[in-house]
Amino acid sequence: MTTSSLPKSDPSRVVYLVDDDEEDAILFEMAIHEIIPNCRLRIFYNGLILLEVLADPTARPHLIFLDMHMPYPDGLEILMNLKINRQWADIPVIMLTGVEDVDKVSLAYQLGAQSVIVKPSTHSQLLDIVISIREYWFKTVRLPGQA
Repeated sequence: MTTSSLPKSDPSRVVYLVDDDEEDAILFEMAIHEIIPNCRLRIFYNGLILLEVLADPTARPHLIFLDMHMPYPDGLEILMNLKINRQWADIPVIMLTGVEDVDKVSLAYQLGAQSVIVKPSTHSQLLDIVISIREYWFKTVRLPGQA
């Protein structure tokens, strides 16, 4: 796969990452900026802060990455809040997990997650995931709010 960026004519994408693990967040940020250089990534270490920021309609991202396993509130609780609020329900949410838990994965889909991704163990695997995200979410599908 190629690591080329989006065509220059494509608008900048706004992506939010919610993850209480600072190291994971930094690695994700590095991969995003390497593969999707025109992506504006905002990191939240707590889901409650995300919900506060989203109360401002101008702070709407194209895509949210949400860690499933965080201290209160956990990712599933934040996901539920996102999906029951009409203002945010159409924002695609990709759940991230470091633990294989079939029941929680199933619950994430029931609550409205668009995808669940197991956090990769290598940088190369992380780059492959970000390439797939770029190809699917930013090149193939139409995101809410796009013309």
